[in-house]
Amino acid sequence: MILKVFLRRTLTLALILAPFCHAMDQATLSVTGSIWSPYIDQTLPNNGLAAELVSTALKRAGYSIKPTVEPWSRAYQGASIGIYDVLAAVWRTDQRAELLEFSEPYLFNDIIIIARAGIGARFTKLDDLTGFRIGVVEGYAYGGGFDEFNGAVRVSNHHLIQNLLLLDQGKIDMVIGDSWSIQHAITVYLPDAPKNWTLMPKLVTRRALHVGVSKANKNAAEIIKAINASFVQMRQDESYLEIVTRHTGDYVMLPVKS
Repeated sequence: MILKVFLRRTLTLALILAPFCHAMDQATLSVTGSIWSPYIDQTLPNNGLAAELVSTALKRAGYSIKPTVEPWSRAYQGASIGIYDVLAAVWRTDQRAELLEFSEPYLFNDIIIIARAGIGARFTKLDDLTGFRIGVVEGYAYGGGFDEFNGAVRVSNHHLIQNLLLLDQGKIDMVIGDSWSIQHAITVYLPDAPKNWTLMPKLVTRRALHVGVSKANKNAAEIIKAINASFVQMRQDESYLEIVTRHTGDYVMLPVKS
C-alpha cells in the first residue's frame, strides 16, 4: 500500500515537473565561434571581447550557455543546421540570412591598413595600393572592394601575426586587417614595432558584427529579441563600455600617417 502511494506521488510529481524541465533544456543554448583574437579566444579573459559581450547578454536574458570554440567552417555549418544555437560573432550576408536570424550590430570591425614608415605610401583609394606587397590572411574576406582588387601583390599567410612579422622584417610593405585584431597582436607580440610603422587614416571598410541564431531553433526570433534588449540595457548601465574597455584599453596605438 505504502509503495503504491509512493509511486503514485512520484508519477504525479514527475508530470508536474516535466514542463519545467523541458523549459530548462530550452533555456540552455549552445554558443560557438571560431578563434579570432581579441573577439573569441580561450586564452583571453572570459574567452575574449565578443564572447564576453554575448554571454553576458544571453545570461541577462535568462539563458544559460554551453560555449565551444570551433574552426570557422565547422562553427558556421553547425549553426546553420542547428547543431549549435548561437554563432557569437558573424558578419551578415544575404546567404547567411537564409539560415540565421541576426541581432542588431553589437560591435563594428574597422578594416585598416598599416604600412612600413618611409615607403611613401598613401591610401585614399584602392588604386593607391598598386604594386605594394600586402600581407593578407588566407580565406579572409576584407570587403570594401579589396577582395576584388588585383593591383597589389598579395602575400598570403594563415595567421595575422605572420604578416606582422614579415612587415617588421621589411619583407612586405603593408598589412590589412581588423583594427582591434592588429592592435591586440602588436600589444602581445610586437610592442616595439609600431615606431617603424604607420596607420593609414582611411578605412578600407567598416563591417557590422552580429550575433547569429540558427533558424533551426524554433525560438530563434525570441532569442534575438532578448539579445537585442540585453545589449540596450548593457549600454545604458555602462557594463558594455566596461567590458570593451577592459579588453581593449591597454592596446599599443599606431601613429597615424599625416
